[in-house]
Amino acid sequence: MNAETKPQAPNTKDQRSTSKASTNRIIGQSLPRKEDDRLLQGGGLFVDDAQFAHQIEMAIARCPFPHARILRINTAAAWQVPGVLEIFTGKEVAERSNPLTVLRPVPGAPALPYFALARDVALHEGQAVVSIAAETRAIAEDALDLLEIDYEPLPHVTDTAKCLDNDAPVLHPELLANNLMAENTDQIGEPDQKCGTAEVVARGRFYNSRVAPLSLETRGVAVYWRAGARMLDVRLSTQVPHLVRKQLAESLRLEESGIRVVASDVGGAYGMKLGAFPEDILASLHAISLGRPVKWIEDRMEYFRASTHGRESIHNMAIAADRDGRIKAIIDDYVTDIGGWNSPFGSAQLSSVTFAGPYKVSDARATRMVVLSNKTPIGAYRGYGQPEVNFALEVLLDRMAGKLGKSPLALRRLNMLQPGDLPWRTASGAVYDIGDYPRTLEMAAAAVDYEAHFAAPRVVRGDGRIKGIGLSSFVERTGYASARFLANRGSQFGAHESVTLRANRSGGVDLYSGVSTFGQGSETAFAQICAQVLGIDYDAVRVHAGDTASSPLNTGAFASRTLIAASGAIKQAAEVMRQKILLIGGMALEQSPANLTIRQMAVCVKNNPTLSVPLADVFKRAITGQGIPNGIEPGLEATAHFEPREASFSFGTAAAVVAVDPQTGEYKVERFVMAHDCGIEVNPMLVEGQVRGALVQGIGAAMNEELRYDAETGQLINGSMMDYFAPMSVDVPPIQLLHTEVPSDVTTFGVRGVGEVGTIPPAAAIANAVCDALRDYQIEISELPITPEKVWRAICTAKQAR
Repeated sequence: MNAETKPQAPNTKDQRSTSKASTNRIIGQSLPRKEDDRLLQGGGLFVDDAQFAHQIEMAIARCPFPHARILRINTAAAWQVPGVLEIFTGKEVAERSNPLTVLRPVPGAPALPYFALARDVALHEGQAVVSIAAETRAIAEDALDLLEIDYEPLPHVTDTAKCLDNDAPVLHPELLANNLMAENTDQIGEPDQKCGTAEVVARGRFYNSRVAPLSLETRGVAVYWRAGARMLDVRLSTQVPHLVRKQLAESLRLEESGIRVVASDVGGAYGMKLGAFPEDILASLHAISLGRPVKWIEDRMEYFRASTHGRESIHNMAIAADRDGRIKAIIDDYVTDIGGWNSPFGSAQLSSVTFAGPYKVSDARATRMVVLSNKTPIGAYRGYGQPEVNFALEVLLDRMAGKLGKSPLALRRLNMLQPGDLPWRTASGAVYDIGDYPRTLEMAAAAVDYEAHFAAPRVVRGDGRIKGIGLSSFVERTGYASARFLANRGSQFGAHESVTLRANRSGGVDLYSGVSTFGQGSETAFAQICAQVLGIDYDAVRVHAGDTASSPLNTGAFASRTLIAASGAIKQAAEVMRQKILLIGGMALEQSPANLTIRQMAVCVKNNPTLSVPLADVFKRAITGQGIPNGIEPGLEATAHFEPREASFSFGTAAAVVAVDPQTGEYKVERFVMAHDCGIEVNPMLVEGQVRGALVQGIGAAMNEELRYDAETGQLINGSMMDYFAPMSVDVPPIQLLHTEVPSDVTTFGVRGVGEVGTIPPAAAIANAVCDALRDYQIEISELPITPEKVWRAICTAKQAR
């Protein structure tokens, strides 16, 4: 696209229509969400809604130190509390179970045996040490107060930058010589040589703060053991029911067929609810031992110390360019802090995939160092490494523009991959599929009149503030390339998704999926795809989600992969079912299936729609086997498994408009614009909701959110909702979303993932906007969150250097 081109923003008006809309094109309509009626009327079924007869509850004693040896545990007094039924320590748990397994190991890292309860040494504040099962949670917690646990505090390290210091305590000395868990490098070309000979090099060190995913529903588990059937029924708040079933079988030494996991409704997840946690094992052990159902619901104090955190990393990045501004090489040497243990999904890995962004770079290298610290384990969190590296890359790109005397927009235009460059293979081996990256850049820039603003001087407004605008362009990997790709990295899951479609006598279709519903709208999108392929009404499709007993084995919902994989499975199953429907309808109408179609919930003749038979009648024929063609088996259902041939990449550009007080550093985001492309939008309303929600999380991490550990004590100092500053509705700036729809050429229907995209650009866009407002001071922002104090200190530092 030429620099002068100013494309108009597409019409983003809500296209919501009724569920009785034409079945000719259900994909692409903003149909009402399937989930909303039950959730808004209080009909959701979350873990805490599960109530079993004779149910008891569990509470956990947790280590108060960041690193401590457990010298003695005296449970005598706790046993005397009426209603206490069972007490486990690390010794009993190690005898009855295996360590928790890791679904996505860190490549090249040793396995760290992680039992549900600490045995000899606890490695972070909040690690589980004792579990008590009692008639009620209150009784169990009273008994916790009577435990006598003697700890010997040990030296700790909670500063990511100091984890590899020579004097840092080694967390796993039996397996590692230091706290470096693994080091991985992805490279293409000769980036170090190019950086050494480049005319201009920009370098920076960028810190991403540790944050909490903060789902509305905390973790929880309710377990019922049927001893006679040797069947464990587990109600769980999880994104991956089938994968948790696998992990429970491995840790509990049970057959997988003897475990049922149900995740009916999940109150938010954001990547944090991936895999089994210690409490899931403990509740199961108590249920099996006592023969009574056991429930545990995490409270918020536990949540901040026991549920996985996200993001924390340090990126040392270099960009090399010639005098004209063409990028010659990018290098990212980064450290990611995994905490005390390897969680089910380990540390974020996608920084190494997207570190070169949407730019044409032939020489690039990313080296990731995964380090251990005495903090809560890090897990997957919305974006999984992509927001972190985007902050480093896009802020450093603006600094490079300053070195070259160019506008940040011009530098991006010069280096951005053009449609003709795609597909493009990156240093990690990932392949960007087709897209139009420059168009979203121009759309975002035009929406905020960036060029006119950049050319104008920075002046203090009447309110004492200076206006600034910052850009951030990005790509997002959505989905996985293949099971072969995952196997090479040791992942314990596949890239495919599976569904079963089953006709019922009422004339509807039941869709069974192992994908749990946690706000991403999968029930709605699945129903739209199924309805369109079959040719039936949207209302005729009911989605049954998250139950391992009724759904085919699948992978689960994460990595913006669900729709990419599931759409292919739904299409395949629906096409098989449609073919059989037309065969049976043809017998009823005495017509060839080639002359028939499905319209208005009936099989009808294409050129004479009045000649028809209701789908309910066709379905009854199939289910009973009465009135079907010879050679056709009774029943009307289809199961399909689909693996995409490649990952797809969403893309876009964001622009933040801020107003900064140069005296205090206080600033406000006055407007946030994002132009993006997620391929064909199955439901535009869902897309808008996903992007806006993710943007709020990204803005929160950029401006306020940070889990802070005291350097001296190693303890979390803001682990409560009073002290952790997540954004509220009044903190959210006006958001304008602009969309393009370039169909992906590697996915069914041309879809791309969209669930995480909004978390990626906010930090860099806001940082660049603040620096732009204070351009005359030449400040630099390199750490998140961007608090007013940090801005004020940067101003003071800049003034002193002048």
